Amino acid sequence: MSSLLVIAFLICLAWFWFDSVRAKEAATQAAAQACKEIQAQLLDQTVALKQLRIVRDIRGRIQLQRNYNFELSMDREARSFGRVFLLAQKVSSVQLDYDSGTTII
Repeated sequence: MSSLLVIAFLICLAWFWFDSVRAKEAATQAAAQACKEIQAQLLDQTVALKQLRIVRDIRGRIQLQRNYNFELSMDREARSFGRVFLLAQKVSSVQLDYDSGTTII
């Protein structure tokens, strides 16, 4: 019985790892697309996980919500910050910070 629990735990751990890799790829693509739309440069070409939570979606199903941070530059001198919010594997919003305020895409 205990070996079944260990195997189930390892399967859950592998699923979580693969799910996290796919979510990070989706967040990186969303950040790159948002930067391209405003003619900015995505710095470091990556995003960093800021928060991971378990939430309910609109239909009441339990989903993982991930929030990623990234840095961008409009003029190649000053750094600005942005955030990508994912619910499961779908991008729910992208926020870009400017000197004049935050833009939500």
